[in-house]
Amino acid sequence: MSGTRAQVSYSKKYGCNLARFAGQPGCVAYASTKLNDTVRYLSYETNQFIRYFVGHTGMVTSLQRAPDAQSLVSAGMDGTVRMWSVDEVKPTGTVSVGGDGVVAAIDPSGVVVAAAVAGAREIRLYDVRKLTRGAFASAVLDTRATCAGLEFARPTGAHMVLAMSDGTVLVVDAFALGVRAVLVDTAPGTDRSAADLSAPVLQQMQERRFGQGVTTTPDGRTVIAGCENGSVAYWDIEAAVARSGAGPRGAAPAVCAPTGVWSGSHDGPVGVCAFNPELMECASGAQALTLWTSI
Repeated sequence: MSGTRAQVSYSKKYGCNLARFAGQPGCVAYASTKLNDTVRYLSYETNQFIRYFVGHTGMVTSLQRAPDAQSLVSAGMDGTVRMWSVDEVKPTGTVSVGGDGVVAAIDPSGVVVAAAVAGAREIRLYDVRKLTRGAFASAVLDTRATCAGLEFARPTGAHMVLAMSDGTVLVVDAFALGVRAVLVDTAPGTDRSAADLSAPVLQQMQERRFGQGVTTTPDGRTVIAGCENGSVAYWDIEAAVARSGAGPRGAAPAVCAPTGVWSGSHDGPVGVCAFNPELMECASGAQALTLWTSI
């Protein structure tokens, strides 16, 4: 399969990160990287802005479309998680999480928002309908690494996958909030943590696009992640979780090598992976974009 560039939409003045299809067909929402931290809603068919979502006062670290396609959830270095309707300029809900920044995701039902708090190494769950009432569940992760990306595994949302600053991916039970498996990539020993101590780790991870390189397939059975060596690895979630379940009670979660690897298309670290559920293909991005059609 090959792809042909059909159109280019520029955002030279504001920069662009975390672009997501949202709202009406032909529209995308994305985070600014210049001038301010506004989320912008653009019609790429007319190349005109429809709406600005103003509120974040720090770099936007997460932006995800809700299942209804008409809402967005965002998180930022300002320590807030915000819900937006594509039809309104002000957030429909805001919660201050604190920490050294936060990443967030919404579950497939559109009812639960998960937030991973940098610094605190904590996961918190919020009811979208009661966002300002605080978390209804939370857990501290037994890790020194920082979560740079978070996603619920579709279609049930029974697991979350967390992209960590040390290059591992954690599979977390979305109900008990326990780590069920640790997925290691094909470049063992590579530490994705930033060396510049003058800025928070999460901010530096976002600037380097780490955190966007992990996704799941639509059936929720496979985790796909970009690797430092230019390959794309994938893991069977059920097999990884089963390995942990086979151990003694209270044992550390199993550390799992990839089930398989795609290689040969990227010369540098793969920073972005995304799965198209309609065409059943995965896109990975480094200096070039590659489409993969089988697992």
